[in-house]
Amino acid sequence: MEFFYLFLNASLMSLGHCVGMCGGIVLAYCQTKFTQNTPLKSQILGHGLYSLGRISTYICVGLLAFIGFRGLLELASRIWHLNRMHLQALVFIVVGVLLMILAFGYVFKFKIAKGLIFTRYFKNLLTTPQLSSFYILGLLNGLLPCSMVYYFALNALAQPSIERAFFVLLLLGLATFAPMFIFGLVFGKFLSSELRALFLKIAFVMMLGFGGYNIYMGVQMLTTTHMEHR
Repeated sequence: MEFFYLFLNASLMSLGHCVGMCGGIVLAYCQTKFTQNTPLKSQILGHGLYSLGRISTYICVGLLAFIGFRGLLELASRIWHLNRMHLQALVFIVVGVLLMILAFGYVFKFKIAKGLIFTRYFKNLLTTPQLSSFYILGLLNGLLPCSMVYYFALNALAQPSIERAFFVLLLLGLATFAPMFIFGLVFGKFLSSELRALFLKIAFVMMLGFGGYNIYMGVQMLTTTHMEHR
């Protein structure tokens, strides 16, 4: 049920957020890499490779963060002789608070500076005819600062195992695949600004709800471990 909720949330967020934030990149490479004579099969392959690149970055970065974060927790537990369950509970609470903060940042679009180094690479990739450039473009796109990606990365950090963390990030990739793929094919003509605004509002409520759920889980874990030690 938790994964279904995350997938639904990611789908709504992608319709209200990804199309608006990353749609410009898709439109840019459509105009520079495709012509009226470009076969539909080639366009589909290009869009697919671009999305595959994004998903690859999401999963790799998220899993590396998960492994590093878990290592730090284990180290802290050993050095300061802290209860592992207490640490995990605190992680849930902190992640829940951060998720709620990111929910507001997602809706009100807090400014996040983008590295200038990406500008040069994007320009080169947008004019490169090679098919592999679509995948590399997607890889770089996945590295751009994005509150939605941060939201799901935090959810992955709160998971009890690397398998579940992987699945959370895979859900993010799958949920954003279809909207961006379809947008690339039809240039986003059928997704109005009113619909994007509606999806954004629904996603905002769900993000707040999931942040609150993480805080609740953390408090429950703290309460349970406290009762067991009495």
